[in-house]
Amino acid sequence: MLVFRMTRKQWLKQYEDSPIIFIAERKGRIFAYVTPEELPSEFLNKSKQDYDYKKYGKPIRLLKRMVNINIPAIVKKFHFR
Repeated sequence: MLVFRMTRKQWLKQYEDSPIIFIAERKGRIFAYVTPEELPSEFLNKSKQDYDYKKYGKPIRLLKRMVNINIPAIVKKFHFR
């Protein structure tokens, strides 16, 4: 969770094309969040060129589901007053 002290217009100008995702604007503050864009380097194979899906397939799938499905679903439940 990130909190910015700025207007929505300022936030859009600065962050509209960034990976930071807008949640809400309340009382002069912008609430947003960001998720990891890449898997951890611990999942790389020995050559460090690609991920070792054979060895880490299940944790990779779980992490991708958390980032792409679970986190956005949880964030939708946030309510700001």
